Amino acid sequence: MTKVILAGNAITADILYSYLRADSRYEVVGLTVDDEFIDQGSVDGFAAVGLSQVKERFAPQTCRVVMAVGYNDLNRVRESLFLRLKAMGYAVETYVHPAAQVCSSHALGEGCVVLPSAVIEPHARVGANSMVWSNVTLAHHSSIAEHCWIAAGTVISGQASVLRNSFIGVNATVVNEVTVGEYNIVGAGALITKDTKPHTVHLARSAEPFRYSSDDYVKYFGI
Repeated sequence: MTKVILAGNAITADILYSYLRADSRYEVVGLTVDDEFIDQGSVDGFAAVGLSQVKERFAPQTCRVVMAVGYNDLNRVRESLFLRLKAMGYAVETYVHPAAQVCSSHALGEGCVVLPSAVIEPHARVGANSMVWSNVTLAHHSSIAEHCWIAAGTVISGQASVLRNSFIGVNATVVNEVTVGEYNIVGAGALITKDTKPHTVHLARSAEPFRYSSDDYVKYFGI
């Protein structure tokens, strides 16, 4: 059983802890965050240890780190913590949930996380420290660069690419052979059909309210 500490103490850490405690391959032994955030969260009774003290509590030779922080500042916070933990001598675990399907022969990037029902098709690539949430499809020959966040239900189609530090919202679709530029924000449900420029934002329109009430809609159209 591999001992791990979670790098994070908020909602992402809480979710990953739920998966890891049910996974017989791992034992979670603690949390770590930057010192100024140690009082801002906890997970199942674990109090976070500040980064300045973590080597004293959990020596790098005795445990690995699972990245469990969110996508704040376009994943720059996540990137910074990842790099600093590596510089301190920690190995960062690449975590693949048992219910995910990884069919690519390419090794997943160090420290990436792949959650249940995600499918990584043959020849797809995932960069270091990227998050692939539940029910994501990374189609054949697609690629996700380092420090990206791919939210639940997203489809990255064949030969498409997502460049570094981008955030892709739930149920977004990137079509074949399209490149999402670095540091992009792609909103929930967006359909990306053309290459995007770096540091751009792409949002889909929210559903408009229909002129009938739900009761009238059922009455006239059925459901």
